[in-house]
Amino acid sequence: MRADPLSDVLDLADARCVLTGTLVAGGGWARKFNRSDAVKFLAVVRGTCWLSTEADTADPARFEAGDVVITNGAPAIILASTAEWLANAPSTPLERDAEGNLRAGEGSEFTMIGGLLEVDKQRCGFLRESLPPMVHVNGQRGEAAKLRWLLTELAEETQRKRAGSTTAITHLAKLLFVEALRLHIEATKSDRSGWLTALDDRRISIALRGIHAEPSHAWNLEKLAKLSGMSRTSFAVRFRDVVGVPPLTYVLNWRMRLAERELSETDHSVADIAWSIGYGSESAFSNAFSRSTGVSPGRFRKEAMHTYSERRRKVDRSAIDVD
Repeated sequence: MRADPLSDVLDLADARCVLTGTLVAGGGWARKFNRSDAVKFLAVVRGTCWLSTEADTADPARFEAGDVVITNGAPAIILASTAEWLANAPSTPLERDAEGNLRAGEGSEFTMIGGLLEVDKQRCGFLRESLPPMVHVNGQRGEAAKLRWLLTELAEETQRKRAGSTTAITHLAKLLFVEALRLHIEATKSDRSGWLTALDDRRISIALRGIHAEPSHAWNLEKLAKLSGMSRTSFAVRFRDVVGVPPLTYVLNWRMRLAERELSETDHSVADIAWSIGYGSESAFSNAFSRSTGVSPGRFRKEAMHTYSERRRKVDRSAIDVD
């Protein structure tokens, strides 16, 4: 059985990483980066600084070369050369140098790459709900060797601008994002809950892989518990504690997300979609879909097509304006 729930969720959201800029800083400096609803990542290429958030009551953290921070609608991020400067960090726009890098302070002892995760707004809910507000991955750990290598390669591609660099940067940035999530998952304590934590749970992860590998299978509590090597009661309690929802609710939610993608991107009949995700009849699927989303499959498809058409019209208008 081959399945990868994290890849499935990233693919569902049509996620791709885009670099938004490089910050070069030196001397005494501080900067507040305002809150954003987007999923963003910051990676330190060289040097070190102090990191905090606008709502943080804990001590500031060191943000060092090789470290990666991922934010998901987190409060404003504050960076400074010394911890004392965090409290009064300005948020005014930074100037760019001749190479297009953002500059803070005097000198170049610190270099950081910033980027964001572009996602399909209609299908990114599962991913956004799974990510914590902020993840700080320590790049100095022995297990982070691959992360450091990816960051080095990414920084080199952004500087040298060789043929094919745009493609290389896009892929390296996404690999960096995934590797940072992997390290976060592995470092998360077992007593914490959440979908990402469940991916590293020895027993629950087996059930998740089974559901993702065969969403059309007639899953029930007994089958999932047996797959995980647990009793029904122990499995049900453990799954809900770790994932946050009961096992069969997870099955339903994942099937509905797959159905939404099929309705949005294909012309497959509702009956075919129903069969592909495990429903024996179109009416059974339609009832489940309506209860889950609040609209019928036909209405959802019509609205999705309208949204797509609007996007295309905006693109066409933009092309005309540029010309």
